Amino acid sequence: MGNLNFNTDKKLVEDAVGEYGKLRDIYLPSDNDGRPRGFCFVTFEEQKEAEACALGMNGRELDGRVVRCNIARPRPTNQPRRRDDRDDRRGGGRRPPDGKIFVDGLPEDIKERELDDLFYRYGRIDYIEIRRDRRRLEACICYFDRRDAAYAARECDGMRFERDKLRVDLER
Repeated sequence: MGNLNFNTDKKLVEDAVGEYGKLRDIYLPSDNDGRPRGFCFVTFEEQKEAEACALGMNGRELDGRVVRCNIARPRPTNQPRRRDDRDDRRGGGRRPPDGKIFVDGLPEDIKERELDDLFYRYGRIDYIEIRRDRRRLEACICYFDRRDAAYAARECDGMRFERDKLRVDLER
């Protein structure tokens, strides 16, 4: 579930999604400083309950924000997690990222975690870089799999984000 209020806690999420079925777990990720990242993962006992929740909660208001809810795609178990979750000092079998997208049309005050919240649903992200110069702001989002980057570019190009439309290009 994405676009959560940064003050939303597990209890509030549990109360909101509990009507859809028996919960196994609710995970609210936080950044390295302990601040909430604005999204969560909810695990149900049954797949049909998760699907009902995704359908019922998507576009619904929760804690003052309209949330986005979808079925998360599982991470392959034989590949490393996000770069900040690995020990980069040893390099430990790190697979290089494979696909990049470039995003224009972003508001000047955009934060990395907002981009992560918007683009995580399309695949495993290695890193996000926000580049500013005098005339424009651009984000580079690097996925581990080029197919995920292509999927994100297809789905998000032309998407309205706040006041403007995003322009999303896949690196050639």
